[in-house]
Amino acid sequence: MTQTISSLPAVFLQMKEADEFVDITLVFGKQRIACHKVILAGMCDYFRRMFLTNMLERGSQEVVLKDISASTGVLLVEYLYSGNIDITQLNAQDLLAASEMLLLGALKKKVEDFLLSHTDSVNCISIINLARLYDLKTLLADARSYLQEHVKEVVESEEMHLLQEGDLIEVLEANASQENFLFIQKWMRSDEGRTDRFNDLMQHVNLSKCSKDFVCRTVMAEKLMHNTRGVQLLQQFMESYGSADPPKQPSLAVGNRNGEMWLCTDLNTPQWQPIQQPPFDIQDYSACASPGGFVVSGGLSQNSNQRECYSYAAQNGQWNTLPPMLTARFSHSSIYHNHHLYVVGGWDGSWCHDGRPLNSVDTLDMRNLQWNHLPPLPREVRLAYLAIVSDNLFVLGGFCDEWAADVHEFDSTQQTWRQRSPMPEICKRGAAVSFNDHVYVVGGENRSCMRFNPRNNTWTSLQRPQFNHYYGPSLVLNGNIVVFGGTNDDSIEEYSPLTDSWSTWTLKMSQKSQDWAGWAFAVRMDS
Repeated sequence: MTQTISSLPAVFLQMKEADEFVDITLVFGKQRIACHKVILAGMCDYFRRMFLTNMLERGSQEVVLKDISASTGVLLVEYLYSGNIDITQLNAQDLLAASEMLLLGALKKKVEDFLLSHTDSVNCISIINLARLYDLKTLLADARSYLQEHVKEVVESEEMHLLQEGDLIEVLEANASQENFLFIQKWMRSDEGRTDRFNDLMQHVNLSKCSKDFVCRTVMAEKLMHNTRGVQLLQQFMESYGSADPPKQPSLAVGNRNGEMWLCTDLNTPQWQPIQQPPFDIQDYSACASPGGFVVSGGLSQNSNQRECYSYAAQNGQWNTLPPMLTARFSHSSIYHNHHLYVVGGWDGSWCHDGRPLNSVDTLDMRNLQWNHLPPLPREVRLAYLAIVSDNLFVLGGFCDEWAADVHEFDSTQQTWRQRSPMPEICKRGAAVSFNDHVYVVGGENRSCMRFNPRNNTWTSLQRPQFNHYYGPSLVLNGNIVVFGGTNDDSIEEYSPLTDSWSTWTLKMSQKSQDWAGWAFAVRMDS
């Protein structure tokens, strides 16, 4: 029965606390709480039925509730007398069990509403199981939807062993990518006794949707594929792959901080080709991906900082001039999102000893080619890392007098900045990308790899890359995070968020950047 708990006059709670007119004692373990029968019966059907049907032993003035802990019991009595209760992620499950037992429908709904607003990748699977156990249909639908939308983060959680096979199959049926194979591997390895389900689950993996490299490196390495059925699937894949054109790969463009740039147009047969000479000669510029190419802004030319901006179109290899920035700057940061180019911070002098760091943030609307000022950052910074999550701009780390671990988020709706949890370590001259509603900071001097969850404002330290990638840019490619080169380093490494592991590409950078130069950008350009 669903009830609405109304607040009683405060005098009843005062009478209980003063032991005035109390006539029944509730016992929760070692906790004993004196109460009023009439209050308990009026506010809770369970007690009303108990008192009406003489379920108490004759002459007894105690009700022992063995299945409810002392801490939960105290909260329940407070709730029955006041209508108020403090629900947390630690007590929500106990309160659900108690509300089910005591027929407190209104409390059950309160807990469901709380869990609806506190579902994340860490607890999503537990919430699905709770919702199913207590028949919370709205919560179950919401948690399942969250799992579908954030499956890559959820399968990384420590709750993977709690995921029921039926819920896993729903995820596999909604997904058609090669990651289904990785999901199955994760699920099997999270608990004992699951390997016999492998062959049945493989019907939800379409190897024809997988790359040849993935099948050769990952699928064939799985021991559970070494049987008659597995060999058949692999043979079918190789036959179909041989008769099909290789999948179209995006082009990659990279540039060093001295203004030299290269293009790789086919990752199936990778090689770097110089990009047609840009219409500028600059250093310490900023560049970021844009639809069909990339945008270059600012920098130093002949020892003078610049306002100029240019876009490169991959389709025809042409450079186009854009309106100059409102403020000349170098060593700044830039990112493109939703028809807007954002430029953040930097330095406004000719060299670091001649000028000042900037906290200004400007944006170019690519639809009307108009520049506008945004509210300034709370601090000056250059060489910061930028990422976009849920249309909000994140500014991470950077340098001003010293390297910082600060993180600031710009709310695109409120047009305001707020400070978030700092990075767990300082990352000097690394990079950041956004992936699956998280921000990853990678590379740099200390071989960093860490993930920020904006939803709960927490950081997670991850497996470090093999190389430091000092001045090594990063991007997301085929569901993985790729870090390109660095000062005196031509290696390219790829990080899998699903398996928390790194691998090295056979493709190298076009050259080893010497001394402090390093790389300014790496972007992917889809056809």
